[in-house]
Amino acid sequence: MLIAGGCASEVRSCFVGMEIFGMAPHFRKAVESGSITISEESEATIALGLRASYLKVPFMPLKGLIGTDMQKVRKDIKQIEDPLGSGTQVMVVPKIDLDVAILHVPYADEFGNGNIAGAVWMDADMGKTAKKTIITCEKIVETEDIRHLPGKAQLPIQTTNAVVKVPFGAHPTSCYPNYTFDPNHIQCYLKTEFEEYKKKFITGKTPTQYFEETGGIQTIFNILL
Repeated sequence: MLIAGGCASEVRSCFVGMEIFGMAPHFRKAVESGSITISEESEATIALGLRASYLKVPFMPLKGLIGTDMQKVRKDIKQIEDPLGSGTQVMVVPKIDLDVAILHVPYADEFGNGNIAGAVWMDADMGKTAKKTIITCEKIVETEDIRHLPGKAQLPIQTTNAVVKVPFGAHPTSCYPNYTFDPNHIQCYLKTEFEEYKKKFITGKTPTQYFEETGGIQTIFNILL
């Protein structure tokens, strides 16, 4: 959506797609036309790039990329010998600095402690790395509730700049354990010309108006877990 709306000039990712629904059409069109710059990544290069940033070091080493074609498409990734003398060959990947991270979570308190029920993936790394971190959440709870949730505050107050309550803010994708993805709306998005989609669902719409356009209470019933 950001690419279709002209809001992105560069994408760093190991995958951009619609999962079981196929290719991401606006991403593919932008890549083919050359209107955006692509930085090929793996999950490991993203994770280690973020970690290098918040550890304030210029790069991180790994071995998993040795033997791949990553160096052919990334001039900023190098294979070197362990400078400490073990003779081991490693690849080094550069740090990834973030200006702003916007992270959606099921629960947060008013002070900026965010809780993710389930896999955290790289959300915590992005929260620690970004100059500003904005948490959007399904529900604002008391800090005492956060203390008793599994995982507690994986996104702690120290890394958060703002908290915004946005129920169903991950729609049409999922937010475990509250709701699953909305296959009907994802297919609607894929079939609709973007300017038409933007006019109907985005421009000038409040969250309530957006959900009315997507099917209202019936849509909520369809996706609740």
